[in-house]
Amino acid sequence: MLQMSLWGIPQRLAAALVTVIGIACVVGVLVSMLSMGAGARRLGMQNARPDRAIVMSKGAPGFYGSSLSEATVNAIKDAPDIKKDVSGRPLASAFTSVFIEAYKKSNHGRSNAVLLGSDSLEFEVNPEVQIIAGRTFQPGVHELIAGRTRAQLFEGFEIGDKVRVRGSDWTVVGHFVNGGGFEDFLIADAATLASAIARNTMQGVAVVLESPQQYDDFAAALKSNPAIDVDVKRQAEWEADNIKGLSGLLDFISYFVGSVMAIGASLGALNVMYSIIDGRKREIATLRAIGFGGGPIIVSVILESLFLALPGALLGALCAWLWFNGNAVMPAGVSIHLTVTVQLIALGIAWALGIGLIGGFLPALRAARIPVASALRAT
Repeated sequence: MLQMSLWGIPQRLAAALVTVIGIACVVGVLVSMLSMGAGARRLGMQNARPDRAIVMSKGAPGFYGSSLSEATVNAIKDAPDIKKDVSGRPLASAFTSVFIEAYKKSNHGRSNAVLLGSDSLEFEVNPEVQIIAGRTFQPGVHELIAGRTRAQLFEGFEIGDKVRVRGSDWTVVGHFVNGGGFEDFLIADAATLASAIARNTMQGVAVVLESPQQYDDFAAALKSNPAIDVDVKRQAEWEADNIKGLSGLLDFISYFVGSVMAIGASLGALNVMYSIIDGRKREIATLRAIGFGGGPIIVSVILESLFLALPGALLGALCAWLWFNGNAVMPAGVSIHLTVTVQLIALGIAWALGIGLIGGFLPALRAARIPVASALRAT
């Protein structure tokens, strides 16, 4: 029965194409939109290292809600199990940040940029940060360096440009890369930035441990210190928490739009399958008259619907991968490269098969219940 149904598709080509194209559109939109969330998660985790940890104030809801006093920062840097540089200094870099205005080159649209203040050990703690043009900033001077992505996509971040920070001008003296989301940032000296924005605390401390296995001992030492009250996280965990809000929002929007389109595609598949069943009344009735039961008819109709959904899923996933994978978008001012993963393609195929199942189930029931005598008399 399934073979007979599939052999008849060329005679119902227009109806079949409606289903295939509709499902391809649903899968293409769903996968391409979900690729934003996948890209955000990949961006956050790209440079996470197992031997790095982040320390913030106890119970801080996130990076920007943390506050560490100078005494707390010094206590963190004096903790055991932190790797030392050649001069014996612990590889621990305190940081703070502030938002500044930025304008896109493409449409002059307004956005925010993060100016990160970090101390002199920034490049030892994060060796993936590399100066590619100009030089690094000098402590005590209103200078900053801009990430390559920020300089490419936004106005006013070329070397020599002046950037307005809380009423004063800061000079861009270099560009850097790090192969991750850090390239959207601007970096300056932490003490100079804190003084300029009248802040006497830091938001966190990034440390390099002697080995990933030392993390538990390092965290236990800080938590057992009664003079400080902090939370410690592995860098990967910290990055995941930071990106969770943005990726969650992007995924919610993607599923919402995909669900609305899926409802429309399901209704379209339902109507197509109903029209197919109506056109095959005499054929189905003949099959029932010669001994086929309702069960095989239901299964064959549902399988036909699924077979129509599958090429639509593959076509939609292919279009999403060809047209969107690797493209850069900037939700919330963060540059994200769309990432179409195997998992997203599998999800799109499952989504399409669900549409096919829904679209084929009710028509299959109708096909199994067609009265044999009346269907045989139908013209």
